[in-house]
Amino acid sequence: MATNARFDDADGQDSASETLETLVDMNHPALQEILTEVVYHPTQSLRIQAALRLAALFQDARALPGLAEALDAKDQTTRKAAADAMWEIADVDFAGLLRVVSQSYGAARDRITATLDRIGWQPDNPRDEAAYLAAARRWRDCVSLGAAAVPPLITALRDYDGAVRRGAAWALGEIGNERAVRGLIRLLGDTEGALLGIGECVCDVAAQALWRIGTEEALAALREQGFS
Repeated sequence: MATNARFDDADGQDSASETLETLVDMNHPALQEILTEVVYHPTQSLRIQAALRLAALFQDARALPGLAEALDAKDQTTRKAAADAMWEIADVDFAGLLRVVSQSYGAARDRITATLDRIGWQPDNPRDEAAYLAAARRWRDCVSLGAAAVPPLITALRDYDGAVRRGAAWALGEIGNERAVRGLIRLLGDTEGALLGIGECVCDVAAQALWRIGTEEALAALREQGFS
């Protein structure tokens, strides 16, 4: 990115940090987007610095990855600022939180959600909890939540990631709610496998879920598609 290149060209870490603070002080017209890019800078200290500024000035959920890193900083003031910022963003921009969590991958997503757990943040109501758990790919927790998790899980059946579709289909089968039947039927032709080809295809998991739900519509679709 051009912005990151600007900081890479600075003479050392201290100079890059000063450059960032100068942009903050002058309220650069593109400051929010600059900070968003620097949250992914190769240098951890700059990522944390940018995340703290992005959160304080804009309450932007895109600061969450850097804030999660800041919770492990040696400086207690930094850790407290990061915890306060994460909590506030999660409360005031829940939709932004969901976007960041759902668009993050593997360790990055786990770091954010584990850090939110660590500071004690929880969604305000069962509907938000269900949306959060689905975005976080916490399928077993979705099952434990039960019927409240069905709507976001049905939405997850349309995710571009086959592993997400498969996880959501499994969870819906475990919950056993008939509202999921039509969404699961649409997956009976989805032959995408798991990451690296390990595990069952999406269609197989969807079929198992439909068998578990067991409505007339579900069973008829399974017979029509050749699942026995």
